[in-house]
Parts: sequence; structure tokens; C-alpha cells
Amino acid sequence: MTDLRLIGFSLVLMSVVGLTVTQIVIKSRLGVHGAVPLAPMELFRYGLAVAKDWKLVGGLVLLVAAALCWYAGVSRIPLSVAFPVAALSYPLIFAASILFLGEPFKWTSLWGNALIVAGVLLVARG
Repeated sequence: MTDLRLIGFSLVLMSVVGLTVTQIVIKSRLGVHGAVPLAPMELFRYGLAVAKDWKLVGGLVLLVAAALCWYAGVSRIPLSVAFPVAALSYPLIFAASILFLGEPFKWTSLWGNALIVAGVLLVARG
């Protein structure tokens, strides 16, 4: 694997990890703040409240950093390779949701996520 390709893969994987952490942080903090309202005035008040939540703001900053890693990664490897690697966020979020959010484990979800990992490994070999 060339240095440029290795750097691209590394950046895309950093993006996947950043996205995973971000989603877990956001979901956990939304559990504190409640469902996002859809009415404009309620949404405005809600936005002001969550803007004071440093963990949620940190998660959003991490989301921007993950996006920058993604852009840097796909500038170095083909999108047809990078995008399947990005699918690793699904099994990572599945595992993190169980470990950190206490969501229920389901065997069907485990097998589905195992298939995603197998598919990513097939794409990465090419």
C-alpha cells in the first residue's frame, strides 16, 4: 500500500471514529435535553439551551473535525473505496450504543454488522 493510500485510509478511519464518538455524545445529551422540537419558537429556545451544553458543543466540534478528516481522506483514495470504509461507523455505533447507552443487544443486528465488516474487508483488499 502506498504512503498516500495509507494516509487516506487512516484519515477516513479517523473520520469514522470521530463520527461514532459524536453520535454517542449527541444521543446521550439528547437524553438529557429531550426530543428536538419541530415548532420554530420551541426549536429556538431548545437551541439556546443546548448551546450551553459543553458536551454537546464538543460533540459538534468533533463532528466538524471528522468531516475534515473525511475530506482529507477522500482526496487521497478513491471514493469507491472510502465510502464502504465509512460504513464501519455502523458496527462501531452498534457496539458503542450497547456499551455506553445501554441499548439492547440483538443477534440479528450483530450478524448484519458482521456482514458490513466483511464487505468493507473485501473492498479494502481491492
